[in-house]
Amino acid sequence: MMSEVNRIVIVGGGTAGWLTAGLLAATHSGADNNGQRLSVTVIESDAVPPIGVGEGTWPTMRRTLATIGISEAELVTQASATFKQASKFVNWYSDNGRNQDNSYYHPFSAPQGSATLDITPYWLTTAQTYSHYAQDVCFQPALCDAGLAPKLTAHGKQSFTANYGYHLDAGQFISLLRRHCVNRLGVTHLVDKVTQVNTQADSPEAGIVSLQTQQSGKIEGDLFVDCSGFSGLLINKALGVKLKDASHHLFANSALVCQAPFENETAPIPCHTLSTAQEAGWIWDIGLQHRRGTGYVFSREHQDVDRAADTLSRYLSQVAPSMASPDAFREIQFKTGYRETFWHNNCVAIGLSSGFLEPLEASSLMLIEQSAMLLAEQLPANTTIMSKVSQRFNSRLTYLWERTIEFLKLHYVLSNRSEAFWQDNKQRGSIPERLADLLEEWRYRPILDSDFPQANEAFSAQSYRYILYGMGPKTDFNWDMSTTERSLKHHNFATKQGQLNQTLIGQLKERLPSHRGLVESFFQS
Repeated sequence: MMSEVNRIVIVGGGTAGWLTAGLLAATHSGADNNGQRLSVTVIESDAVPPIGVGEGTWPTMRRTLATIGISEAELVTQASATFKQASKFVNWYSDNGRNQDNSYYHPFSAPQGSATLDITPYWLTTAQTYSHYAQDVCFQPALCDAGLAPKLTAHGKQSFTANYGYHLDAGQFISLLRRHCVNRLGVTHLVDKVTQVNTQADSPEAGIVSLQTQQSGKIEGDLFVDCSGFSGLLINKALGVKLKDASHHLFANSALVCQAPFENETAPIPCHTLSTAQEAGWIWDIGLQHRRGTGYVFSREHQDVDRAADTLSRYLSQVAPSMASPDAFREIQFKTGYRETFWHNNCVAIGLSSGFLEPLEASSLMLIEQSAMLLAEQLPANTTIMSKVSQRFNSRLTYLWERTIEFLKLHYVLSNRSEAFWQDNKQRGSIPERLADLLEEWRYRPILDSDFPQANEAFSAQSYRYILYGMGPKTDFNWDMSTTERSLKHHNFATKQGQLNQTLIGQLKERLPSHRGLVESFFQS
C-alpha cells in the first residue's frame, strides 16, 4: 500500500543528526501538492554526549551551511570557527636526510592553470631535487606558511581568494545547528530516550513503524534516520544491518584526544590542519579562536595506550605544556568499517551509525554532508518508490566509502617510515586492489582525471596528485616534452603558470590580512 513520506524521525542529535535535520527541513520547507509540510523530528538523548572531535571540514561545508541558512558570520561568532585552507603533513615521509623540511601540503585550491591543462607532467620533468609539488604549482601553501587569510574581509558576499573550509568547535557547532533548526526551520526537538523500536509484524525486514520513548510515548514516522552514533540503535540493533570491516586496510582503532589552550592568545592561528606522523599513527592539531584541538590516532596492535599517551604528551610539551599530562586525555576506541547497506527499508544510517573511518583528511564530516545532502535531494515522495531511491543511495554511498578508504590508505602506503605500523601498511594484502593497480600504473604515467570518473568524487585526481608527489614518489616515464611543437607549447604554458604562481603569491602577501585578523574582524562588524 502506497503512503506519502511526510514524517521524518531522526534518532540522535550531534553533528550528523542536526545537519541532516537542517538539510531536510531547508530543502523541503514548502508545502507539497496536498498542502502538507514535511515534518522533521529529532529525538536526542541528554544521557549520550556527542563524540565531539569532528572539528575540521571540507570546502563543501560552505554550500551545506548556505543551504541550511546559516551565515559564515554566525559560524565564526557562535562556533569559534576559523578558516582551513589545507592539511599539512609532517614526517610522513623522509627524503633520507637530504631535505630538512619533511612536510608537504594538501591545499584546497587547485594548481595554477589547471582548468586549461594539468601541468604535473611538466613539473615531473623539470622539478628540482628539493622542490615541493604543492608549493611549486599552487599559491595556497605560501598563504598557510605566512599565516594569511583566504579572503580580504568578513563581508558575507565577498568572494574568496583561496578555497577554504573551516575548523570549528564541535560542541558549539551542534548547539548552533540545533538552535537554527528549531527556531528558524521548524524542526521538532525531543529530549528523550528511545526505549523500543517497533517494526511491522515484529519483522525487521518489514521496516520501522514507530519508536517508543521514555517520556514522549510513541513516535510514528514514514522514514527514520539513524544518527545514534556507534551503537546504531536502529540500523544495527533493530534491523540487524552488519558493519563491513575495513580494519585490514586502515589499522588505527583508537584515539587520545585533548583540548589545549593557546599558550599565547595573540599568536597566529594556523589556517591548516597539522598532521604529524608518529610511531603508530599520527597527531592532529587544529587551531580554533581560543584553543587548539589535538589528538593522537593510533593502532592498539602496534602501540599500547600508555606509550601512546607518552607520545601525545611529548608532542604537547612543545606546543601546550599545560596540557601535556595524560590525565587530560580522553580515549575513544572505534571499529573501522561501514554498513553493508546504509538505507534499509525505511531506515537511513548517517554519521557514526553508518560507519567510521579515522579522521584523516576530515573525511568523517564530509561523509555526513554527502549522505545528508543526497537524502535531502532524493527524498522519495512515497513509499512505492522508496526502494528505487534507496538502491541508488546505497550504491552512491558505498562508492564514496570505498574511494575514501583508498584515499586515506594512500597516505600510509607511500610512507617510508621504518616502524612496524608503517611497514605493515605497505603490505600488499592491506592495500585495496583498485588503489594497488593505480599505484602500479602511476609509476609509468601521470595521474589522470579519468582515473576518477564519477561527477562528484570525494577526492579528485588533484587531491591524489598532492599526496603522491608530496610524499616523494615520482612517476618514472620517458617523456621528452620538447620533441613536438605541441609539447613545447604546453611546456611553455606550464612554465608561464609557474611564474604566474610566484607573482600571485607576492601580490596576495601584500593584500591579504592575517588569519587571526580576519577572524577578529567578524566580531567588529
